[in-house]
Amino acid sequence: MSEVQQTTDQQNAPEITSEKRRQYFTSGMIRWILSEAGNTGWADKLPQRCQALALEANNIGNQPSEGQKKGRAALKAAPAAVLYWLGIYTGFFWIVPGAALGAIGSYFITESIYNIFKAGKDARFYRTFLHYLLRMENADGVISPEELASLRSIIEFIPAPTEEKQQWLAAIESPEGYQKLEPSMRLNDKEKEQILSGCWGLALCDGSADAEREMFAKFGEELAITSEKLANIQQKMEAKLAQHVFLVEETARVTAILHPALSSNSAAAAGILQLVSLKPVAKEEWQRRIELILANYASESARPLDPELARSILLSALLLATYLATPEQQICLSEAFQNISQEAGLKDELAAPAEELTQTIASL
Repeated sequence: MSEVQQTTDQQNAPEITSEKRRQYFTSGMIRWILSEAGNTGWADKLPQRCQALALEANNIGNQPSEGQKKGRAALKAAPAAVLYWLGIYTGFFWIVPGAALGAIGSYFITESIYNIFKAGKDARFYRTFLHYLLRMENADGVISPEELASLRSIIEFIPAPTEEKQQWLAAIESPEGYQKLEPSMRLNDKEKEQILSGCWGLALCDGSADAEREMFAKFGEELAITSEKLANIQQKMEAKLAQHVFLVEETARVTAILHPALSSNSAAAAGILQLVSLKPVAKEEWQRRIELILANYASESARPLDPELARSILLSALLLATYLATPEQQICLSEAFQNISQEAGLKDELAAPAEELTQTIASL
């Protein structure tokens, strides 16, 4: 690409504001926290994930091209043949198609040589994932405006160069656009499972009609996955869907407890909840749900938290409330969080991760 083209692209690129970075971090971090609900040891990973996602948020719109990634890696691998510690290269994102938030993984890259090959593989994997998701979206012959918005959200959160994203965005505008996204068959078993999990989650939100089931079975054949493995993926995603729906609803409820002034920020809150929801719920619908929670505040605030999921719900609600609150409201918010954490018997345990979250979002 010429310097003139690069300059033109930069001028045409949408402005990335501090608000956009905060929204990116908040929704991405809530997705990660809720995805880890019920897992052991996830709180120990939170500081690392928090800092990695903050770095990613600060670099929105400035992702290097695939060639640049390879070039930088090659330079680091050069004369001395020393493997440099590159830090954390975050490729984690939640798929938010009409349904499934399926984590396609996070990873460390600690060797420059490996990074040379990884850069190319990332682009192929993301492209393949979108190819199959778009085919699943189109299984019933209809792609709704909500589903299109969800696909655009997926692309927004993929750490890929701008020119690559533009091709993907153009592809999803057409029912047959998946043909423009050439899939790669050089996938390992874990990657195949990630792709199929995302597709089945999408089918669940569409009602898993016969068309979706047939399409899913066809994907299994194309990716050489046995029927037993496909059934196992379906069961896992169905359980994940049910749990995540519950977690997002609880996050909204506890946010209202922490931040009583939520009514004045219901649109912003709905925007975040729409991003982290499994189903393509319209922003206006989320606003109605928030208003209902606030209208029934007394009974909602008295309902106890699920002991096994309380940590994830409380931290997600704290992050959302912090994102919405003004500096003047932060003191009351902090006191409310400490009170509800103490009632749940988690005050000391959640003190450190809560501080990590609030300090990081304040720095963006």
